[in-house]
Amino acid sequence: MHNDTAPAAHSARAFGVRQFDSERIDGRCNRVRRKAFLYRAGDPVAECVFAVRYGSFKHYRADGTGAQKITCFPVCGDFLALDSIGQTKHLCTAIAMEDSEVCEIGYATLRQQPLLFHSLIRQNILDIRNTSLQLYRSPAEQRLATFLLRLARQYGQQGDAPTRYRLPMSRPDIANYLHLAPESVSRLLHHFKLAGLILLENRDIVITDLPALEQMALATGNRSLSHSMGS
Repeated sequence: MHNDTAPAAHSARAFGVRQFDSERIDGRCNRVRRKAFLYRAGDPVAECVFAVRYGSFKHYRADGTGAQKITCFPVCGDFLALDSIGQTKHLCTAIAMEDSEVCEIGYATLRQQPLLFHSLIRQNILDIRNTSLQLYRSPAEQRLATFLLRLARQYGQQGDAPTRYRLPMSRPDIANYLHLAPESVSRLLHHFKLAGLILLENRDIVITDLPALEQMALATGNRSLSHSMGS
């Protein structure tokens, strides 16, 4: 990881209370090359969190067998290492999926911004709860639709067209995160294409029917896609 000691000059943006204003809070910029680790499970905690300025990461832990279990895919505006607050060693690993940059924010700086700090912790708890509910209780179609919409909204807040973006992660990684088989993810993406919800070429995706995909992300939307698939 290459360190750049210049303070961040732009805001790292995200939806909700995770918005970070780097003009109010100084932080050191760290460039992280593709496939490089920001930190690994077992590394000492450096008493800081990281705001993603650009790029994307894969965040995962190891289960009892040593297999990877992906917990999230942080992109621009998201924070990393919130789960390490209060720990002496990192519990998870963060690796860059593309050339990225993060802003390092020390605990001391966060303590000077109690509203931001408490908002980050509250949002982290809500994210964990909501993600757990979705991944373990929702049908596969709904999980994938919600995942694609969430990415679109995040990239849309970076100034890109919210219905067109590039998937930085692989199909097996998507499957791992959504608790599905890789074959199921490929099959569902194909069905989404046939239903006219998306266009997909390699990792480039275009949401062609946003209202329908949003409906698919709701429990009531699953029946219509299943019917259109002929299943």
